[in-house]
Amino acid sequence: MFESIKRKLDEQNKDNDQENMSFDSKLMFVYHIVMMILFGLRPIANPIHQVYLAIVLLVALVLISFIHKLKSKWSWPGISFSSIPSITFNLIFTYAFLAFVSYTMTSGGDLPAVSLANIEALAIESWGVILQAASVPVFTPWFLAGIGIAIMNSLVSLKLATLKKSEFEAQCSNS
Repeated sequence: MFESIKRKLDEQNKDNDQENMSFDSKLMFVYHIVMMILFGLRPIANPIHQVYLAIVLLVALVLISFIHKLKSKWSWPGISFSSIPSITFNLIFTYAFLAFVSYTMTSGGDLPAVSLANIEALAIESWGVILQAASVPVFTPWFLAGIGIAIMNSLVSLKLATLKKSEFEAQCSNS
């Protein structure tokens, strides 16, 4: 039984090697390495300046990706109906995760009660808690890394970025 599961997982993951990593995925690693440097070495202490750096880096990486796509004669395959729930889930999950982490950082783990009756008020309240936690210079890069993951997942759902080189090549007209 376990052998068949292992075989199936190995078959699904055979394309997940470094040679098949897309250019977009490599750019995502660059973004995360910079966030790790900000987190570990703290060369920039001001959280607003950390956000500015992340925005400039994100814009630069998107431009590099766009130029790469132009050179490769990439054509956008368009979005599918399944993209909308995927993006929605991605954004809700990211927000909920950041809110959960923020509450544990700011209130010592005391989380408010969650119910369908108070979900809207909790979503509004949690925004302030996220901003409060993210404004601590030590944690700002951590939040920026999480937001970077959400952006990348959204771009993949919109089919504006790919995770695998083979997937990207299939979208190019010169392949």
